[in-house]
Amino acid sequence: MFILFGWGKQTRKVIGDVTSKLCGHCNTMSIWQLCIVRTWFTLFFIPVIPYGKKYHISCPNCHSYIEVSKEVFEKMQSDILSQKNQSPVIDDMRYSGKTETQINYLKQMEENQERTNQ
Repeated sequence: MFILFGWGKQTRKVIGDVTSKLCGHCNTMSIWQLCIVRTWFTLFFIPVIPYGKKYHISCPNCHSYIEVSKEVFEKMQSDILSQKNQSPVIDDMRYSGKTETQINYLKQMEENQERTNQ
């Protein structure tokens, strides 16, 4: 009998938008995202057991990141949750230069992504 196992598979869960920042890797100005990255042990290519967890602020374009401590992550996460109702400022930055149709499409895609991440 042959059992195929592995390790090192990573999944990334986006918690929310943090700040506008210039990425040093892809050289674009964008709104960086707060993320949890988990590393998994796999069995037949299926993630089974998580064995590592890191907290990042990452560029949405190239996924380069800055690692943060758990305490900083929790503070940023609570700030994001408390500012959910104050998103028009972030929306203005994110959707500047787009038509109303494009904005509606992007919002629907974000809602779908949030549903699949939960």
